Amino acid sequence: MRRYLALLLAALLLLVSCGKTEEADQGGYQIYYVNKEGTALAHEGYEPQATDTDALIGELLEQMNTAPKDASMRIAKPDGVTINGYSVEAEFIYMDFGPEYLTMNVVTEVLYRAAVVKTLTQIAGIEGVSFQVAGTPLSDQKGNAVGVMTDDSFVENTGETINAYSRDTLTLYFASEDGTHLRQERVNVVYNSNMSMEKLIMEQLIAGPQAEGYRAVLPADVTVLSISVTDGTCYVNFDGKLQNIEADITEDVALYAIVDSLTELTSIQRVQIAVNGETQTALRESRRLDQSYVRNLDLLEE
Repeated sequence: MRRYLALLLAALLLLVSCGKTEEADQGGYQIYYVNKEGTALAHEGYEPQATDTDALIGELLEQMNTAPKDASMRIAKPDGVTINGYSVEAEFIYMDFGPEYLTMNVVTEVLYRAAVVKTLTQIAGIEGVSFQVAGTPLSDQKGNAVGVMTDDSFVENTGETINAYSRDTLTLYFASEDGTHLRQERVNVVYNSNMSMEKLIMEQLIAGPQAEGYRAVLPADVTVLSISVTDGTCYVNFDGKLQNIEADITEDVALYAIVDSLTELTSIQRVQIAVNGETQTALRESRRLDQSYVRNLDLLEE
């Protein structure tokens, strides 16, 4: 997540107010807007009338285009941007926009996209949203298809200062279904670029995979106590919950999911893991942590 720093979008000024996990202030759904300055997400409670999925999508999109009651917020979508239509396939919504979508500046576009995804993924059974422009899949600045976005695609910061936000594609490693091999997943994220890339990688590993057939290797409640990079070695210090990896995921898969994900950064060649500050221990019983580890793709599923 780090070799990409040179490619990160410059100076997206973005103050993020709250995330999907926050308790709703009112109403059954949160409609996402932007703040008055157009620099941050904001949301307002709403109780929809529709009950079936297709009608509910239409109602929520219409509400997003209705001025919020709170005067400190405004509609995220610029007036000139049109939605040609949408369809639902399995748990995903596919939205198509008119060509004027591409005229939005980076800040406006990222915020609007986040607002749509975070609003619509509250619907039961909807896991992600994909954007197209005039029938062509939306691409990032490097020409890569953005693909399906979930609520977790937008990493937020609840701090009180204005921060720079960027978007990029991460290469992460998770466990195969039987826990004996690694599987590679490329994930599109929007994140606070004041956060270190190695920390972002660990957050995404803990959050788990987005695709079917992949398993998270790290316990959902594990905490990264500290993480730093010195002379090409990344030092990651976990709390004791690191040892609660599921029993059928092998130690090597768990270890190299961390190591191989972090060494996707050109600034990291080795990874040293500690548990509560201690390296004179092992991951479970067999993988000693008193040494650093280098990239190893031998476990990657073919």
